[in-house]
Formats: sequence, structure tokens, C-alpha cells
Amino acid sequence: MDDLIPNDMRKILKCDLKKFKSYMLDEDYEQFKQYDEEAFFSLYIVSILDNPKVLKKVKKICVNGGIDPKNFNIFIYNSMKYCDKLNRGIWSWYEIDKLNIPFEDIKATTLTYTIL
Repeated sequence: MDDLIPNDMRKILKCDLKKFKSYMLDEDYEQFKQYDEEAFFSLYIVSILDNPKVLKKVKKICVNGGIDPKNFNIFIYNSMKYCDKLNRGIWSWYEIDKLNIPFEDIKATTLTYTIL
């Protein structure tokens, strides 16, 4: 999924990611102590998808930081689609191979409903 993340997004959101990580560790240190930076970034993205106000704020920060609004929208759309695919368990064989999806998470396969 790194190819889908707009350039410099992590740098632009560094302060927000730091606050988010601190908050999550304060809430439940034992659960999140093993998370690396990549896992916290993924959790951050999933959490902003649930809150339209926060998503709008993050988009404004990213656009002001130099990210093209079109690229940001594509990234958010792909993130939403990925979350939906996780919930439904519908994956293409190519995605199963490239994203290393565990077989227990696969409920159905498809050739048309793809991210990659």
C-alpha cells in the first residue's frame, strides 16, 4: 500500500501522528506497545475514516502541506475500499498474493472488486 500513500504525507502529519500514538499508548499501553510506526499510521488512517470532521481537518492539513487534493482523495478512497474488503473478506488472487492476506481472512475471491 506504500505506492498509494501520497508523497510526504507522513512528514506533513508527523505532529498529529505523534499525538495519536501518545493518546493510544495512554489508553492501553499493553495493547499498543508492540506497534511500530507503520502500524500506528495504519491505525490513524482507519480512525480518521470513521469521523468526517477529522477527515476534513486532515485533508486541509495535507493540502496545505503540498499534497495534491486529487491524490489525497484517491488515497482515502483506496483506504476506505481496503477497510471494506477487510470487513467483507472479498479479495482478488493478485491482492491475496501481493498483500499477504491470511487465508482465514478470505471469504470470497473476485476479479472485479480490486484495489491493486
